[in-house]
Parts: sequence; structure tokens; C-alpha cells
Amino acid sequence: MITQAQIGPKISNFLWPSSKELSDSSKGSLNRLALMTAMLSVCFEKAGRMFKMSGDVGLEPVLFLIGMFLTLPFVLVEKFSRIAIFIFVLFLLPSIFTDWVTYANHSWLAVWTIPAALLFAKFWQAPLFSDYLRITLGVVMLGAFAQKILAGTYWDGSYIAYLSHYGSTTENMFKFMCSDATLLIPCGWHRFIGIFLLAWQFTVGVLLLVGVRSLLFLFVEISFLLGAGLYADEMNFQVLNIALLCVAFKVGMSHRLFVICCILLVVDMHGIGEFIRHVT
Repeated sequence: MITQAQIGPKISNFLWPSSKELSDSSKGSLNRLALMTAMLSVCFEKAGRMFKMSGDVGLEPVLFLIGMFLTLPFVLVEKFSRIAIFIFVLFLLPSIFTDWVTYANHSWLAVWTIPAALLFAKFWQAPLFSDYLRITLGVVMLGAFAQKILAGTYWDGSYIAYLSHYGSTTENMFKFMCSDATLLIPCGWHRFIGIFLLAWQFTVGVLLLVGVRSLLFLFVEISFLLGAGLYADEMNFQVLNIALLCVAFKVGMSHRLFVICCILLVVDMHGIGEFIRHVT
């Protein structure tokens, strides 16, 4: 039987360099890269909203967005990292005050996590910051679980059935499992998918809160986030979660994973569904 100890190094070598081979400065660099990726997802989310807006968006939001992009490389430099995050937050503040009513869940997750790095001179070395991210993500998972339980549409499968018939290109992927008649009365497969999603969010939330830091757990959760992002056609939110998890687990983000996240952010600008329709 293959044990976690055997699987862990293989996963680590693919997504994260072995911690035994890295110096403290290299570990800090990878953690700064992870937080910079989280900040990059915020920039892409705001750029996507601007491109989708009809009419003239005005010069001021564009200048703020450019300023946010320009500060990102300095997050990687240990000497200027904290200053860069501070400037980034200053650029972010106007949109928080003007657009807070329409802020999406992942935007608020960024607001609650990224500015907290300013409380630490070297956030990449601060156990309290990684614990804060871990607990915050755990609470968010359990909050999402509670919201879905109260709605009841995941438990009975009706939301999955609705998406299978009226959702976007990727949200239709489970339509083949059931007939059209199941739109009013969800079939067993749609109920199973809804209950599985509930169970997964609850389990991940609990494991994060109790402090599980297994690389295998991190790899499985990242894989699930990518799958959920593909299904919901919302990769930006998944990149933000992945980046924050990398900091919370103190492994940082490898250059391989960073390239993957950048590709996902670019594709997400127009949507995976749109990309699939263009290709096919």
C-alpha cells in the first residue's frame, strides 16, 4: 500500500520544491510569490469587471488598476515587500468604499486576508499570519457550507439540476446524467453531487480549523478547487484560494504553480465556456 509519506514527496517535487533543499531566503521568496499571486487575482478580477462594463469606465479606475499592477513585482523583494503591500491596499481602498455593495465573496476574502500581512514586518516568517489565513479559510468554508444547507438547493440537488439545464457551458457537464424530466424532480445523481459538495466543504473547513497541514491534503484541495473552478467557470476565485492556501501551509508557491495560475487568470478574463465555444 502506498502511504502518504511516499506520495507526499512526489507531490511536493511537482508543485513545491523540497523544503529540505531550500534556504530560509528561498522559502520566504516562494511565500511572497504566493501572496503576490493572490494580489494578482484581485487585479485580474477588477480588470475583468472593467472590460465587461458598458460605456466609459473613466480614467481614475484605470489609473488605480495600473498602479496596483505596478506594485506587484516589489512584493517579491524582501526589502520593499511590506511597502508594496501597503501601496497596493491604498489603491484598493477606493473600490472598497465605492463598490462594497456589489463586492463578490472572493473580493471580500481578499480584503480580509491581504491587508493583514501589513501587521507583520516579515509576513512570510510569521506563524500567526499563516494561522490567520488557515483559520479564515476554514471559517469561510464552513460559512459557505452553512449557507448551502440553509438554502436547501444543494441538499435536494435542485441547484445542480438547474445549472445542468440553464447554466453556462461548463455547468452543463452533468446534464447527461439525468433526463430533462429531472429539472422539476432532481435525479439521484444530481442529489449525490450536491451532497458531495456540501460534505467536501464541511470536511475541508474542519480540517483547516484543526490545523491539518498535510501536503497530500493541500494537493487534493487544490485539485478540487481547480475542478470546482472549471465547473463554475470561475477560476479567479480558485487562484485566490490556492495562493492563500500556499501561504497558510507555509510551502509558498512554486514557479510551476505560478505559471499555471497566471494562465488560469488570463483564460478567466473571458471565461472557460467562451474559450471552449471558440475552440469547438
